[in-house]
Amino acid sequence: MPSPPPPRPSKDHMFTGDHDQRTIIVGDVHGSHSSLQKLLRNLSYDRTYDHLIHVGDVIAKGPYSGSMAVLQYMTTHNVTGVRGNHDQKVIEWRAWREWIHGHPGGKAWLRQLDADGDEIMELEGMPSAKWVDKELKTLDLGKWRKKIPEGWQLFSDHYKIARKMSAAQFEYLLSLPIILHVPSAHTYIVHAGLLPYDPTRPESHRRQPLAHLPTLVKKGKVAQLRLAQELAVLHDIPQNTDPWANLNIRSVDHKEVTKSSKNGTPWSDLWNDAMGKCAGDSMVEVHKKKDSMPCWPATVIYGHAASRGLDIKRWSFGTDSGCVYGRRLSALVLDAHSSIEVDSEDADLQKLPYGDNRYSRIVSVKCPDLDI
Repeated sequence: MPSPPPPRPSKDHMFTGDHDQRTIIVGDVHGSHSSLQKLLRNLSYDRTYDHLIHVGDVIAKGPYSGSMAVLQYMTTHNVTGVRGNHDQKVIEWRAWREWIHGHPGGKAWLRQLDADGDEIMELEGMPSAKWVDKELKTLDLGKWRKKIPEGWQLFSDHYKIARKMSAAQFEYLLSLPIILHVPSAHTYIVHAGLLPYDPTRPESHRRQPLAHLPTLVKKGKVAQLRLAQELAVLHDIPQNTDPWANLNIRSVDHKEVTKSSKNGTPWSDLWNDAMGKCAGDSMVEVHKKKDSMPCWPATVIYGHAASRGLDIKRWSFGTDSGCVYGRRLSALVLDAHSSIEVDSEDADLQKLPYGDNRYSRIVSVKCPDLDI
């Protein structure tokens, strides 16, 4: 299966707020095309001046037609974003199909499989995994059965999108990194989350990147120190180098990453607790305060955790407000002005501290109830 691109820095200008430019970071869309367009209209989004970013899971889970429309929009406009866990499933199914194509007789077998799948879905609608497994036993899969990865659900919405999307749309999904790092704004954008330290070691351990100044640039300028430390968070904390964790983490339970939102401690609580200990430019205070650490705080913008709703903390912004469940589609907006004019019925204009010395706003629209 294709490996995801490594974390990469984004274009720093998209967070500068110069002139009339805004940065608009949209939460999980999940194929809610009409809600996405409504949100962009309410924001008077202009591609000439505004920079649109998504936090992943732009497709699947919602209506198939909506997913294809959202994917086409993102591809056509090459919208900046990161990969979500549902996007990843679609990528994996498409890669699997191309792998099967490479086997003698593979194309013919896939054609027959898809025809059988179309017939099943025409009769039953979107079937359950258990039902599909039962039906597969009635099909003549022969030697091909072993080539279907265990736990993968044929004819799921992920499979259907993977089958129908164009080569350009596939390339767009493949181009999405797991993490975007914006050094000028001291910001990470990731679908599910990041950790500020390795939970298997004490927070003050010498191998924790926030517990000490970067070795090679101890005498460097603050900008160099911050950049080195932010990169160390990405590369020196093992859990942050694991794509599965980046795409699925919700909590830390018994020192391990978990996708559960019911057990353990939300990773964002750990993040904000650690950032609150960073002494920042007041390094002289590090030795005076018991819990202070020689680091500078950074912000994480993410999605994924719809069950927790809009989850806004000082150093993290959880933007998945459950649009696919008929709740709201939200965006974090950074602009060069003190106000944003949008439909008051569909907006939350609370001014929120962002980064070192900026402010942001959350803007949201109501989503229709979907039969999912």
